[in-house]
Amino acid sequence: MIRFVLHRMAANRDITKIKDVAAKAGLSALAVSGIWNNASLRVDLKTLNALCNALNCTPGDLFEYEPDPPKGKKKS
Repeated sequence: MIRFVLHRMAANRDITKIKDVAAKAGLSALAVSGIWNNASLRVDLKTLNALCNALNCTPGDLFEYEPDPPKGKKKS
């Protein structure tokens, strides 16, 4: 599973509010909220670029990967 970790990246830069990330990146709070809360299924490259510029990071810094559990086994 791939998850967004925008909230962590922002917190590392002393930014704790979605609206502040949105303003700094020049994005709508709605777009940032979807990423912040892991509700977005897709992210436009333009959006990723704006977030990376605003937070001085790379796209890889905004995601984390955890392998899915093997089929037939439930995650504990």
